[in-house]
Amino acid sequence: MKTDNPNLQERIVDFNGKEIKVSNWWNWRGQGAADLYLDGEHLDQDTSKVATGRKVLLSKYDVSEDIKSIEVYASYFFKLKLKILVNGNIIYQDK
Repeated sequence: MKTDNPNLQERIVDFNGKEIKVSNWWNWRGQGAADLYLDGEHLDQDTSKVATGRKVLLSKYDVSEDIKSIEVYASYFFKLKLKILVNGNIIYQDK
């Protein structure tokens, strides 16, 4: 079965009743993307070929009264690792 987004990986986190989703996909032709969603609304996308975890990959600021910032750091070395911060606090981190 062929999919539009091969090697898709997603992380879904609840923050005060709101669903934050980060998705990532790639293929062997060097194509891919990382996307940030809040309650199904697409907030940001990055199509960088390299993710080292040293800089913010996805972000959205001034989202709502209780969410001033969402920042996602990602690294990939054999396995995708994500860190999701809301208002500067880590709410999810892969080990």
